[in-house]
Amino acid sequence: MATLDITIDDLGAQGDGIAHVNNTTVFVAGALKGERVRVEMDDATPTNKSVVKRGSLLEVLVPNSQRATPPCPHFPQCGGCRFQHMNDSAYSEFKVDQLRFILAQAKLDVPPIMPAIVTANQTRRRARVTVEHDKDGIHIGFNEWRSHTIVDVKSCEVIKPELVDEINKLRKFLPIWLPKKSTCDIQLTSLPEGIDLVLIGGPRLEMNERQNLGYLAEHLGVAHMSWRKWDRSPIEPIAHRSPLSVKFGHTRLAFPPGSFLQATQTGEEALINFACQTEKPGMKILDLFCGLGTFGLSFESPKLVHFCDLDGPAITSLEAATKSNARHEVRLRNLNVDPFSSEECDDYDLVIFDPPRGGAKAQAQQLAKSEVRQIVAISCDPVSFARDAHILMDGGYSLEKLLPIDQFLWSPHLEVAGLFTRD
Repeated sequence: MATLDITIDDLGAQGDGIAHVNNTTVFVAGALKGERVRVEMDDATPTNKSVVKRGSLLEVLVPNSQRATPPCPHFPQCGGCRFQHMNDSAYSEFKVDQLRFILAQAKLDVPPIMPAIVTANQTRRRARVTVEHDKDGIHIGFNEWRSHTIVDVKSCEVIKPELVDEINKLRKFLPIWLPKKSTCDIQLTSLPEGIDLVLIGGPRLEMNERQNLGYLAEHLGVAHMSWRKWDRSPIEPIAHRSPLSVKFGHTRLAFPPGSFLQATQTGEEALINFACQTEKPGMKILDLFCGLGTFGLSFESPKLVHFCDLDGPAITSLEAATKSNARHEVRLRNLNVDPFSSEECDDYDLVIFDPPRGGAKAQAQQLAKSEVRQIVAISCDPVSFARDAHILMDGGYSLEKLLPIDQFLWSPHLEVAGLFTRD
C-alpha cells in the first residue's frame, strides 16, 4: 500500500476527513479540516465518474488548532466514538452545522437554531454491547469502525461507570452460560434501583441454559435479567431480583425489561422541558409513540392525555400506573399503518410525537391536514425529522423553535425537537 501526504479539505457527515487528489476522493478517519496528514492508502473502490479511496491516518503533519487529545484509550479503534479528537466547541459546532445542512437540503424555512444541549461524559445510562467467546476468553465492547471486530472495552468515557463495572463482571462470569465459538449482544440500562440486562441471541435456552443464566444473574447482581432470541422476539424473564421503576411527573410506573428510555437524564429533562413549554391549563394532549409516557405524564394540569404506542409491555405498564386517573387514556396502536386521522387529531390542543429512527411519515401526513394548534416533534434522526417537518410545513404549519440535544456523545447522531404551530 502506498503512503501519501495530503491536505484535508472538509469533514464528512460521519466525521471522516475528506481530501481530493486529482480525480480521487480520499476519506481519512481521525483527520480534521485543513490538516496536512500522512496516510496509508487502502484499495480503491471505483464509482461512475471517479475513484473513492480510504486512507489510514499515520501522522498529523500540520494539525488543526481544534484538535484535542482523546480522553479514551480505546479511541479511535472503538467505533462508538468518532469525534474525540475535536475540542468541545468545534465538536458541537460541527454537529449543529450537519443539522443545518440536512434542513437546507430539505429546503425548510427554519428559525434560528437554539443552543445545543450537550450531555456530559459518562452519563449515558443505556448501552448495547457485542460479545464474542473465543479461545482467548470473553470479549465485550463495541465494533471497530466499519468492522465486525470487537474492541474489548475496559473503560468508557460515554456510558455510566456502573455499566462499565457490569461489563467487566460479564467478562468474568459470562462463560457460565455462553460457550466458546458463540456470540450474543447485551442491552444494559442503568436505573436508580439497579440494572436491567437483556441478553440477545446466544445458545438456545434449554433447561441447563436457563439454570446457568440463573447462576449468572446471582454473580452479576443485576435487578433484572432477561433473554430474547433476536431483537423483535418476545423478552423472556430469567431472574428478577428486585423491581425497577421510572417516574415522570407525579406518576411512578414499572420498568418492563428492555424498555426504551432516553439515553441520558439530562437529555430526557431537556426534551420534557421543551414539550412542556407549550402547557396551558386544561389542555387536551395526544402523546404518540409514547413509550412509557415520558412526555404526557410530565404535564402538570392537562384536561386529558391520550397515550398511544405499539410497545405492548410499555403500554401495559402505563395502563396499570394510570388506571385510577380519569385524565389519562392509554391505547395500543400501530401508528405507522394506522395513524390518527386528521379528524381524530382535531380533538386535541397539542400533539406530541417521538417515533423511532424511521420517523412518523404516515402520522405527519394526517397531522398536516388537521387543525391542531401546536405539534411537538421529537426525533433521534435529523433526516427523518426534516422529512416529517416538510410534510407539516407543506400543510400550513410553521416551525417556531428548534432544539438540538446531543445525547450520543462523540457520535454522528443528534436528537432534535421542534415546535410547530398553526395560526
